[in-house]
Amino acid sequence: MSGPPIHLDPAFVASPDALLEWLGAAVTWDERMRARKTASFGVPYDYSQIAYQAVPMPAELEILCVRIEAELGFRPDNCLLNLYSDGASSMGFHSDDIAALVPGTGVAIVSVGATRSIAYRSKTDSSLRFEYPLPHGSLLYMSDAVQQDWLHAIPKADGVGERISLTFRAIRK
Repeated sequence: MSGPPIHLDPAFVASPDALLEWLGAAVTWDERMRARKTASFGVPYDYSQIAYQAVPMPAELEILCVRIEAELGFRPDNCLLNLYSDGASSMGFHSDDIAALVPGTGVAIVSVGATRSIAYRSKTDSSLRFEYPLPHGSLLYMSDAVQQDWLHAIPKADGVGERISLTFRAIRK
């Protein structure tokens, strides 16, 4: 069996340094999660027993929504950000709740900052594992099928710096 059918564009963001700088200056981080800080823009996407308020999508993120629509064929209306302050910040194996998403849209992840890997494990054969690096400025797309068949995680990584994950979704209303 091959790995999950992901779409990876390693150079999606034209100016990833500028985006990282803007995020550092403009975002007020929510600290309710132990493993990482979060923030949400657009239509609320509530997860891990955390509810977010509707917050207008900033122009800097709206530009990415337009690019995602051009590349992947759907227009996100939510951006959930995860701040991994260093390699000790992680996310365990899970699948995203696709019932909350517009059918057929999946999850698009833009990564800025330190390169981290995303790990996948098959739901039917836990010995099947794959890892993909997420470089500064990259886009990774996971379809509904990926969520149905695979678990994904951001493992701990010694000696790496800060990374921000911008996860884009089209929320079912």
